[in-house]
Amino acid sequence: MFKKTIIALALCMTAVSVNADAPRQSPWNYTAATNYALQWALSRNPNYVNFSNDCTNFASQALRTGGWKDTVTVNSTQASSWFYKSSTNYAQTWSTANGLKNRFVNGYELGVEKLGKSFLGTGPEYLNNKIRTGDIILADWESDGRFDHTMVVTQVSFSSTLVSYHSQDYKNEPMSSISSRYPNATFYVYHIT
Repeated sequence: MFKKTIIALALCMTAVSVNADAPRQSPWNYTAATNYALQWALSRNPNYVNFSNDCTNFASQALRTGGWKDTVTVNSTQASSWFYKSSTNYAQTWSTANGLKNRFVNGYELGVEKLGKSFLGTGPEYLNNKIRTGDIILADWESDGRFDHTMVVTQVSFSSTLVSYHSQDYKNEPMSSISSRYPNATFYVYHIT
């Protein structure tokens, strides 16, 4: 009897952990994410809704193409879930820059590393030597703590990082141009592994 109770308890605990929101590691293919971003940077994929502020929706599509899996359970919250089912059924983390940032910050996705300043802590984060294509850059235009914009890194060299994004659609725009247009902006760079 005791052995049957332990087995039943173990099965119950396994079922709960499968359905619990917990950090997970998705398989990641940065080439697929980058190619998707380059393909759809200047147009819209008809399989997804088109938002007036479409930048995070676009980046989420690239993340999904790169291997991220939808995360939603009975106990999911807006911060812990990340999914897109239809034009009327998607997570806030899928569609808003601040929501995606909160998902990264709260550790709901393992394999996401926030990169710091480059050049011994003095240069911009977007020139960090660990950045690669498929990574995500978030922008807080007013540096007020609420992130406003999401971009996908689509080309990297020693001296330049190029990004692609929606809303005002751009393909391979230099981060140096963006940062000069928004000198007071804060940028968070997330390296995806």
